Amino acid sequence: MSSKSEKKRKRAVEQQQQPWFSKFTQDDPLYIDYMEREWGFEKQTEEELFEKLSLEGAQSGLSWRTILHKREAYRKAFHGFHIDKVAAMTEGDVERLLSKKSNDSTQLVVRHRGKLESVINNAAVIQQLKADGTISSFKEYLWSFVNNQPILNQWKSLRDMPSKTDESECMSKALKKHGFKFVGPTTCYAFMQSCGFVIDHPVGTKHWAEAEKRLKKRKGGYQIR
Repeated sequence: MSSKSEKKRKRAVEQQQQPWFSKFTQDDPLYIDYMEREWGFEKQTEEELFEKLSLEGAQSGLSWRTILHKREAYRKAFHGFHIDKVAAMTEGDVERLLSKKSNDSTQLVVRHRGKLESVINNAAVIQQLKADGTISSFKEYLWSFVNNQPILNQWKSLRDMPSKTDESECMSKALKKHGFKFVGPTTCYAFMQSCGFVIDHPVGTKHWAEAEKRLKKRKGGYQIR
């Protein structure tokens, strides 16, 4: 075998050994770790779910890589996404976030007034829904859109994955009706993927197999499609 053919063969083997998401994570260690340890894993606390819904809204029109590298800045800006503390934030807090300066872009949130205000608005909406008895908890409300059972999909590749589904359309419509902002169906589906409401690792990958093994042990069961 010629050296050129051998190099080509080695490249092909290396590509097959790489995770399915390497095309978009590339060599970013933070992004790779996120896909390996967070994406598709269940999030159950109010703070975790509120954080992810807020960050997916912040991502709108941008890349997840950008938001991921600013996640700690968002956590600091929004009190660890504690709902009551965020709901108490004021327009002055928004102005401070918009005017903050740093030579390190990861220490700054995205300067988009509407997106920042939406986080505070959404926290206040959650408070009101709880106060008037519409929902008992934000966690239970969100998980109800998948009947409290994660959906394990069987897509063959990244190309097969949808940008929205009936469930995300339903979630988006309901949230908007209650007054939430930056919660379109595509944003809601990205939220559902990241929080383990749906598992979209392609079937046949080690990540899909690991998810199936994890879900088989899950109290309350799961759905497979």
